[in-house]
Amino acid sequence: MSRFVCSLFLLFVVTPINSYEVDFDSPEGWAMAYTTASSLNLNQSVTRSLEAGQFRIATEISSIPRLSEEQQKVGFNGVKDEDLNKSPIFGRLRLSVGLKWNTTAEISITPPFEISGAKPKKLWGLALARPLIEDDNLRLGVRFFMMRGKVEADVTCSSAKAKLEPYTPENPVGCIGPSSDQLSVNHEGIEAVLSGKRFSNGVRPWVAFAATQMDPSVKIDAPLDFGRELGRVYSQGTTETYTIGLDYQFSENYTANVASSYTPLDVSRPENLDERDSFWNFRVGFSRSF
Repeated sequence: MSRFVCSLFLLFVVTPINSYEVDFDSPEGWAMAYTTASSLNLNQSVTRSLEAGQFRIATEISSIPRLSEEQQKVGFNGVKDEDLNKSPIFGRLRLSVGLKWNTTAEISITPPFEISGAKPKKLWGLALARPLIEDDNLRLGVRFFMMRGKVEADVTCSSAKAKLEPYTPENPVGCIGPSSDQLSVNHEGIEAVLSGKRFSNGVRPWVAFAATQMDPSVKIDAPLDFGRELGRVYSQGTTETYTIGLDYQFSENYTANVASSYTPLDVSRPENLDERDSFWNFRVGFSRSF
């Protein structure tokens, strides 16, 4: 009898949906913004010009902080647990080419490697950068960036949850298999990068500020006991990101870098939790110019 009541209740609460928008600071909107923040196509190091036709290759890996159980309560406006702890890292490869007018064009891709149930799908970015001031004591550059693509993961129904008995406290919506949810991390923005004088040991500190327009969305595809949940949830909003970093130049063509970025994010939860759950990560990278 209890199983029948649960099924009847879920027919009204978890019915298939078409598409709806949520507030950027809602639990669902925050979760999409948080995931998008982990993939921001930000500057990797000090803005340096390339001669026309010269190119540079680079690789970068950044951390993705682990969320608590309370932070993962984002479904149904903050009452349903979602499995947001997937890959602990995010990586990308970059190719930069020098253009005319002291401008550099960059394309980046994230290899489609699956890690902990999350797999990038056609995740790529573009950027245009140009130094405004470039001398030994001070460098100031501006960069326009964008990113397109998706990440597929079993968020609504994780593989672990799907193994549990439907309509139990651990599996309240009746998952019977892992979901194939697709999160779009589309965004575009502008970034300013400021650096000072390089120290005698080859280290140059820098800071950056970025303003980003995010347009994330999630396509839900979850196999449930009573049927299949299909739908799309989307949101939009602007964020600010603050970055501090250090470059170490081995030689004229080889540079290593470390950086840390902070993106303030607000969230309105039904429970009495902190209203600010911001994103903060660390990044390491290496580049070579030719």
